[in-house]
Amino acid sequence: MKVSIPHTISRRTFLKTSALAAASTFLITRDLFSGISSNEVIQIGIIGLGRMAHGHVRSFGADERCRIVAVSDVDDARMRYQKERIDKMYGTDQTKTYKDFRNLLADKSIDAVVIVTPDHWHALMSVLAARAGKAIYCEKPLTFTVREGQAVVEAVRTRGVVFQTGSQQRSDVYFRRAAQLAATGMIGEVREVYTGFDRRFPKLLNFPVAQMPEGIDWDMWCGPGPVRPYADGLLPAFTPERLYNHEWGAWRWDIQYGSGMQADWGAHHYDIAMWGLNMDGKGPKYVEVFPDVNPSDPTDVCNIRYVFENGAKLTPSVPKDLAAKAGFDTGVFFVGTEGACAAMRGGKFWVSDPALKTAKLPEGQTALFTSTSHIGNFLNAVRTGAPTICPAEVGRSSCDTCLIGNIAHRLGHSLEWDWRTRAFVNAQDADRFLWRENRGQWKNV
Repeated sequence: MKVSIPHTISRRTFLKTSALAAASTFLITRDLFSGISSNEVIQIGIIGLGRMAHGHVRSFGADERCRIVAVSDVDDARMRYQKERIDKMYGTDQTKTYKDFRNLLADKSIDAVVIVTPDHWHALMSVLAARAGKAIYCEKPLTFTVREGQAVVEAVRTRGVVFQTGSQQRSDVYFRRAAQLAATGMIGEVREVYTGFDRRFPKLLNFPVAQMPEGIDWDMWCGPGPVRPYADGLLPAFTPERLYNHEWGAWRWDIQYGSGMQADWGAHHYDIAMWGLNMDGKGPKYVEVFPDVNPSDPTDVCNIRYVFENGAKLTPSVPKDLAAKAGFDTGVFFVGTEGACAAMRGGKFWVSDPALKTAKLPEGQTALFTSTSHIGNFLNAVRTGAPTICPAEVGRSSCDTCLIGNIAHRLGHSLEWDWRTRAFVNAQDADRFLWRENRGQWKNV
């Protein structure tokens, strides 16, 4: 059944003129923004009810500025569970359920949506949500392919809706401090940035075919991607004994639905790295590929690093000596000519000189965008039209960095990248991976 998506703003939203909003170190031109009256409760719909959404239900549900009024998932069991949970939280039985997310988008009472699906759905749902006039909080990575990113940005700009990419490390005080030290020259000229996360590039995985539980629309789960037989590894069966205690869905590592650790953790850490390099909305100039056998996967025989126009390098691994000094080996590490700093989740922060912890900004330098709550920043933007800390343009550039690294690794050779045109330079073999045509009914969305 084809569902019509309204192309007019919901009755609960309005449009008004706004000035250029400074999202971080570059300006985002947004002629229009959408918002609701400051005394209204923002009506939220959540699309995708996996493990990440389980936490979002708790977080959005605890904020009095909003109310979760609807959920959507391809699995009846997950929808029943979250509806009961949300109804109990509010003391009602009024939470609406939609098997087809398009019906949720067509619900004019909903002001904003939270997209928490596998990667291959992010861009398409974001575009349709923007067309429907909804404010959007979309999990990272923003897209599955590079060219989808521009479609999201254009849809958001055209409709003037609020958009927040779920790169919540931007709203962490320690990651912001590390990026601040780098961006303002407080550790000198930054020559090297290291990001620590497991090395796991995407590849085609062979999952054992399993008996599909009742109540799952598997064709909708596959969506714009190819149809594969149902596998518990892709969509873990949801049972009363298991609930959300299962492993994270292995679609993350499968090249047809996810983008590997590059996009799973790289999207977080590269985002902070580019923030500190003053490269928001931009990108690297080269992806270098070099021989390096992965101890965890002997079939993976090369690794990557990024090089920016100013010569700064971004490497997705942390030297042992640097990790020893910091006391941790994951997170983001900036190394400058006059010092170094690093941040990791869990409140871990390191500087080469203790004075850098409290040092004031150099004269003439501007503080980075400050947000103490990623969800709170989004809800405030919905109400007031203020900028979000990680808008579509930023989410796109960080995601592009992840994706072009995957392409270079897949081809096994270095590539030159033009972030202005968002295309490779003289590399037709790489250009073909910038886009994957959507399947079936999603082809012309």
